[in-house]
Amino acid sequence: MSWFALIGIGVWLHAADSLVTATIAPSIILDLGGVAYINWTISLYQVGAIIAGAGAAVFCLEWGIKRVFIGATVMYAIGCVMGAAANSMATLLAGRLVQGLGGGMLLSICYVAVEAWFEPAVWARLFAFVATIWGGGSMLGPLVGAAFAGRTVWRNAFWAFAIQAAIVGLLAWRIMPAKDEAPKSPAETAKAAAHVSPILHPTQRWPVLPLLVLAAATFIIAEAGALSGRSGGVATSIIGILLGTLLLYVAARIDRRGPVRLLPVQLLDTRHPVGAGLMMVFALATATTGFWAYGPLILKILFDTRPVVIGYILAGESIAWSLGTMAASTAKPIHDRRLIRGGALAIAVGAAGFAIAVPTGSMIGMVACALVQGAGFGMCWPAVVQRTVRFSHAAERSTASASVSTMQRIGYAVGTAAVGIAANMSGLAEGATAEIAERAGIWVFAAFIPVLLIGVIFAWRFTARDEPLDGGAAC
Repeated sequence: MSWFALIGIGVWLHAADSLVTATIAPSIILDLGGVAYINWTISLYQVGAIIAGAGAAVFCLEWGIKRVFIGATVMYAIGCVMGAAANSMATLLAGRLVQGLGGGMLLSICYVAVEAWFEPAVWARLFAFVATIWGGGSMLGPLVGAAFAGRTVWRNAFWAFAIQAAIVGLLAWRIMPAKDEAPKSPAETAKAAAHVSPILHPTQRWPVLPLLVLAAATFIIAEAGALSGRSGGVATSIIGILLGTLLLYVAARIDRRGPVRLLPVQLLDTRHPVGAGLMMVFALATATTGFWAYGPLILKILFDTRPVVIGYILAGESIAWSLGTMAASTAKPIHDRRLIRGGALAIAVGAAGFAIAVPTGSMIGMVACALVQGAGFGMCWPAVVQRTVRFSHAAERSTASASVSTMQRIGYAVGTAAVGIAANMSGLAEGATAEIAERAGIWVFAAFIPVLLIGVIFAWRFTARDEPLDGGAAC
């Protein structure tokens, strides 16, 4: 069980990271500048997590959990050191990408390890333990970030996580088994791999090309956001947005035709429930990154809000999500239409409400928006996963079960890249005055209301049909 404790600490590193970084973001800007690129600290981490998470299972099957886990801790620690030692925003962002590669791998390894090392009878308890660790990361992350929120000490947050990763890696080298215990059957082996990386098998290749195109699309959209705040950069920004969007479509087409897919084949067919459901998840995830990316900076400028307060608003959303998931997890399939539609509406209301609560400094309003948004995700999440699996091809159900989280991560990466466009077009890149911050506090959220509406429309389309056709076959 000591082996699994180490895996759990790896989950903690990933869970706490984003809230810590969001909390110290204003101090990073004061020290390094580069306000136009602050959203990249989240977007690049998410890109790294998507890329690494997609390959975690196949890496473990080829090299063993111990070696991959140690490699992930080393990569995570290197990223932290790069952030701690950064003398420019460019260096910090490079470190965040490396850190995301390590963090995404650590999270995915957890699921592989549970199903490789332990009997199925204890899986539920171990996954509950993982959920507890994730909740602990959400609760403690803001406290950790607040302790290092000063202009001269924010680097110590990265040093602290680098040291934790190094210690975990050393302990893993000493106590983890050199060889993984084999699952009881080939079916369990496949399940262990599919839980984190859809349909990857030891004899199949890692889907490099669609992941690279996806990463390129995210980088281009993020750079379009940075350019949008510069004089004469609007036209270039529009071209970047269009090119990034086109590359997202190209990545989906490549993935659809590949022998190893990250997502179900129905992804681009929004007439099919699976395609509509995944687009719902993508749209809602994309539209709900504004407070995460820019809330701490805007509130610091407008109201000198303490970082720990902002961090706990973010933590409140995570807790509401967890509680909503627990409450909805026992619901019967006949109730999934209400849960999904109600959840999508709650997400839209909560996310749009930030456009009023943030610029006015209403703490009650921000807390309410965060809780409603988190509860909306939580109440619909189990139903979204179950319905996606139920309407998928029988041969693709392992892929479908993992695809919801994959689309969520992609949405977060694209959303945090795109939200910079609204922030920088409001003038935030040129000067952090109260007037500019108030304007940005409106448009960082209001600009995504159309995306929220698209998500709600897809939620209705996703739930329009009661029973799958042909056993879940594509239309």
